[in-house]
Amino acid sequence: MDWKTSLDWYCSGHTLDKEDVEILKTQYQKVIDNPSQDELSEVAPKHICNQTKIPEGSSWITAVAVVLDRLSPLGNQKTRRLITERLRRNQSN
Repeated sequence: MDWKTSLDWYCSGHTLDKEDVEILKTQYQKVIDNPSQDELSEVAPKHICNQTKIPEGSSWITAVAVVLDRLSPLGNQKTRRLITERLRRNQSN
């Protein structure tokens, strides 16, 4: 599966296997390492936002960050969601 399909699969109530989680981690890291305005602002569909409990109109990468924070926490005080939100703010300035 690609990363959007994996995320949609999870948001449909399914469990992600290790490979799917790695796909999401790879996409997240790709965006964090080389952020583009398009990747940071591409809006996730309503059902993805609802299932990840983020506001409608949030980005795909924010949804990925939330899911990864649930399934594979970083273990420190930072969350991936916070990192993506800061990155989006910095890109828009």
